Amino acid sequence: MPIAALAAELCATPAGMAIRCRYDEPWRRYHGWSHPLAMIASLAAAEADGVAIADPVAAIGFILWHDSVYDPQAAAGRNEQLSAALCAAEFPGLANERSVARACAAIVATIDHRVPDGDDSPDAALLLDIDLAILGFEADTFDCYDAGIAAEYAHVVPDAYRTGRSGVLRRFLERERLFITQWAYDRWEARARDNLARCIAALET
Repeated sequence: MPIAALAAELCATPAGMAIRCRYDEPWRRYHGWSHPLAMIASLAAAEADGVAIADPVAAIGFILWHDSVYDPQAAAGRNEQLSAALCAAEFPGLANERSVARACAAIVATIDHRVPDGDDSPDAALLLDIDLAILGFEADTFDCYDAGIAAEYAHVVPDAYRTGRSGVLRRFLERERLFITQWAYDRWEARARDNLARCIAALET
């Protein structure tokens, strides 16, 4: 089944509709429902370009559950761990045990955006890439994303936010490559580096 059709089918289930409600929580500005929808579109684009997707069901499960718990005030890694736990609890009704485990492994990998070892999640590299795709979008789209993140962290003192945000973005920029798969690298890497450098300069001015 094509990615778009599979995603629509899973989103129409009671579990999928419950997830949609989570993404509609009022404090979400970037991490709302538009984020998983954009990721589904990116995954469908990869599929159309002939990128191999080993476990499409796990991939959609990852997309739907990866930010299912999102509290901007949570400790580092806490949201990801809780999202993986929610996936482990809710996804089994829609997928087999192996696909559930793969989706959960990829969710936990978003803590540091490093591919998990072994065959825990064969599509993890591509999934991590599409999670960061926004970094390589056009400047105006990236700026809307950046403003959304700032709104989600409005509880942080402005100077502390600028310092912390700059540090996070700089760590990404200092990586040898932002995108793991060649497909995503060719599609987003150059513009992502431009966007990050421009954003860091504005934060540090």
